[in-house]
Amino acid sequence: MRRFWIVLTALLLTGVYAHAGELVPRALDCADQLFDGKAKYNEEISGIKCLPVGKGAGICYIVADEKKALQQIYIQTTGRNSFECIPGPVLAKKRGLSCLKGKKAERDFEAIASDDRYLFITGSLGNQRKKHVGKSPERWALIRQQLAGIDQLEGDCEAVKRKDLISLVKNASSYLRSFIDKPLQCGGINVEGLAVQNDQLYFGLRSPGFIQEGVALVVEASASGIFSGRMQAHLHKLKFQINGHVQQGIGIRALESIGDGQFLVATGAAGVTMINLSEKGAQRIASQCVPGKSPFYLNKVYKVPRAIWMWTPATGHLKHLGNIAGRYQTHKLEGLAVLARRQNKLDLVLTFDGVDNDKMSPLATITVDLH
Repeated sequence: MRRFWIVLTALLLTGVYAHAGELVPRALDCADQLFDGKAKYNEEISGIKCLPVGKGAGICYIVADEKKALQQIYIQTTGRNSFECIPGPVLAKKRGLSCLKGKKAERDFEAIASDDRYLFITGSLGNQRKKHVGKSPERWALIRQQLAGIDQLEGDCEAVKRKDLISLVKNASSYLRSFIDKPLQCGGINVEGLAVQNDQLYFGLRSPGFIQEGVALVVEASASGIFSGRMQAHLHKLKFQINGHVQQGIGIRALESIGDGQFLVATGAAGVTMINLSEKGAQRIASQCVPGKSPFYLNKVYKVPRAIWMWTPATGHLKHLGNIAGRYQTHKLEGLAVLARRQNKLDLVLTFDGVDNDKMSPLATITVDLH
């Protein structure tokens, strides 16, 4: 009995112990070397996609939020629940990939996906969040980059024009049309998740949504269709509940395909704060986030846990896999990728935004059970 309490105390002190429904990520130390050790990139990592190479290892691609940056890394298992991160080449930085070169402001890369033939990277398709909260045409970015195998890029990337992406959003839903180029504080469009399965791209929206009902939105469209000029799209409405309690103010922060018509969804608060606004920005929000004038709404921050779910689009079923706990509980979960699958258990790599690299890594690993 004494041994049991000694072990339990040790687990509590190290932060490994978790209550049922809690997911405790383990730091994956690779941060000092990412993007040549540049802190401005390391602290703004958003999306990640891993392509398995066997034996619990994978070639992964990461993008940096608010930067035009892409890097390859290698992650391998070194034991039970233990992983090693080895930095690879920086494939794009500063001026970005070949089809996005130029001195424009931030592209705001938010998410990355792959079907083993191409990498797909999306911008937020939204406005600036701070200062003037003005329109940001450069954030309407969707690119496709061909792969040579899974560890090299081949040729130049392809970019979809802003006007075509606007058509895609409009075709997905008449509801979304009103939110194009609106401030994020008014529920303006903000894409943060991307996944691809069977040639279908899925864009996960942080906003807009139906915040009182706990409903977040996903836009689905043909990948090959988008890059050949066909902008037909479909809207999914995902209603999030934990133990019967509606998760008001929830938004999608990441998507990941797990095959067989299923996906992982990472969620967090959809709301946007009012900090760091100019007088012009504050006036614009006040004039557009007018209560009672549907569909716009004040996109305030609700207290919503960072959580991971399993989603089946064909049935609309959502299964809550757990909430992020431990040291990463208060940090923004920005991306997730499957590194390996062992029957119904998935080893995941997570990315967190705004993490101080002197204190902890913006990369972490976790194992989730789909049952």
